[in-house]
Amino acid sequence: MAGRIRLLGRPAIFNEAGESQAVRGHQAWAVLARVVLAPRPLERRTLAAELFAESSDPLGALRWCLAALRKALDSADSLVGDPIELRLPPETEVDLWHLDRDTLPIADMEPLLAGTEPQSSPEFATWLLVERERIRAVIDGRIRRETMQALAVGDYARAIRLTETAVGRDGYDESAHILLVKALALAGRTEAALAHVEATERLFDDELGAAPSLALRSAARLSVAAPPGGVSLEAHVKSMIRSGTAALGAGATDAGIETLRQAVARAEKAGDPRLQAEALLELGKGLVHSVRGFDDEGSVLLQQGVEIARSQGYARIAAAGYRELGYVEALAGRRPGADAHLRDALHFAEDGSDLAGIHAVIAFNLVDWGQFTRGLEHYETALEHARSSGNRRSEIWSLGLGAWGLLAADRLDEAEAWLRDCLERIDTLHWVAFRPWPIALLGEARLRQQDKPAPLRAALEEGFALSCQLRDPCWEAANARSLALTYMAEREFVAASQWLEEADRRCIRVTDPYVALRVEIVAARVEMSRRLDIPEVAAALTREWISLAARAHMDHHLQRATALLATNAAAESSPPEARNG
Repeated sequence: MAGRIRLLGRPAIFNEAGESQAVRGHQAWAVLARVVLAPRPLERRTLAAELFAESSDPLGALRWCLAALRKALDSADSLVGDPIELRLPPETEVDLWHLDRDTLPIADMEPLLAGTEPQSSPEFATWLLVERERIRAVIDGRIRRETMQALAVGDYARAIRLTETAVGRDGYDESAHILLVKALALAGRTEAALAHVEATERLFDDELGAAPSLALRSAARLSVAAPPGGVSLEAHVKSMIRSGTAALGAGATDAGIETLRQAVARAEKAGDPRLQAEALLELGKGLVHSVRGFDDEGSVLLQQGVEIARSQGYARIAAAGYRELGYVEALAGRRPGADAHLRDALHFAEDGSDLAGIHAVIAFNLVDWGQFTRGLEHYETALEHARSSGNRRSEIWSLGLGAWGLLAADRLDEAEAWLRDCLERIDTLHWVAFRPWPIALLGEARLRQQDKPAPLRAALEEGFALSCQLRDPCWEAANARSLALTYMAEREFVAASQWLEEADRRCIRVTDPYVALRVEIVAARVEMSRRLDIPEVAAALTREWISLAARAHMDHHLQRATALLATNAAAESSPPEARNG
């Protein structure tokens, strides 16, 4: 049996016999975690400055910790040199290296260095905050992925165990509660599902002062309507799928979703796998795109549809299902999971229309991942496929979201051209529900090209009003943010701050916000707090910015946020006379 290092939870080193080896003090564990997770070997002076800045002999303190770790590892060749080489004994297992492996039970996945708070510099404290959030996101993503798989294949007992673990990790994560309720309902435990809904509603009301979204109670529903007499069950299901999708397209969301729910239930009773996969796909898409806050239930249904489509060889349904699953994961910032789904979608794609949608979502994920060049290349590919296949909605979507990527890459002229093209096609197609997004971005693009701020507000206010009529929190937040930017450009910081607070409030009104937009809003709020000279608010928001960016794999934001936190920490530690100039 090989030696083992545990850094998740209370840290420990175990020898080949499974016996825990003594390591004194929190600092040694901090050294080990820092070296294990470093992308490249660290110089001794760097590590000593991070962890032993208050010591009279920082390098000596580091040497003592490294020696203690070598003794625990029973390896004179480990943790040596400058920069420090890890060189663990052969076959040594480190839990952090196997977060995605089934051999590491999810229930045992605790925070990095739990119960260990080493005395350190602000730089190390920030590093630890980032790594804890990053690892938490990986673990939460694995729990979600395995839950979806269990639900899709009907292993409800495992799904319930997994969702109970997720709820235990964060009792205020509404998504975890929704998936638990759905698992209980699908397992036939309707009373337990409803009881959990009521308990969660009481918890949120007592602790947060706000009720959970309607998606929680909806997840417990399993209703079935009787088909009309004289009509085959198959014909009835096909009719419901057509009428449900038509209702969604016309904006009759409630009627469309209810009809598709009945279609799913009837398709299952009919025993027709193609109808069942198609109904699950359309209902899942409807919940994801038409009813904000229902992405979790929508994902469960999409995963079920994908499993049927894969097993039966329905390639186009599988491609569409994986594309939608990738979109949900990308929207939430779970980028590796999104990437995996989208690679599967490409495998099942059959024509240009399929490829247009898949490449658009790949681009969406990559741009928010900070990979602007690759993301914009995929948007170009998506547009080529959309135009050649005549998929006008996919073309509009790629132009509108592609402009977000162009803005991020500071390609302002191109962004404005794409947005004007997008709006022209929206007006031709009368796709009013998408219009607020390019309006919000066009205002930002023109502002960054030095247009006067005040004249831009009329269009942005119209976009905000339309967003409110559509009850779309993402569009509301986007237009509120752009309005804030116009006030910021005129140095009207109080008005800008109020609009940013409004943008943030609306963005998180649902459980499935567009995380990348939220990160941009929080980043702007940090800047506003600094300009308004409210350092304590700026510091709290900066930590929130770091946490969000780390969990959403947005390293380009993480670099900015951690640099700002380090600058603030350095300023606070400097003598008063230095701070006052």
